Amino acid sequence: MAKEEVKVTRKYQITIPESIRSEFGIKIGDKLVIKTDEGRIIVEAPERISDPVEYLWNLSEKPINIDAVKLVEKSLPKALPPLKKPKQTKGM
Repeated sequence: MAKEEVKVTRKYQITIPESIRSEFGIKIGDKLVIKTDEGRIIVEAPERISDPVEYLWNLSEKPINIDAVKLVEKSLPKALPPLKKPKQTKGM
């Protein structure tokens, strides 16, 4: 377990030491999770998803049988106002 001392600035900011940033792959703009536990402040790097597609496919334990066409057909009458017939113009 790495342990380094850091200083809190006037804006209550700290700098994460380079050795810890590189160990956890922390980059500029990354978000970190800060929590407390029994008088300790804990800073965690969120779990990184290496393959987002694989992650999404595995969210459900079993396959879901969805009829997408039926869902769209059911939602259309509610989502769209009735169509108005175009006015006929004389001379055309």
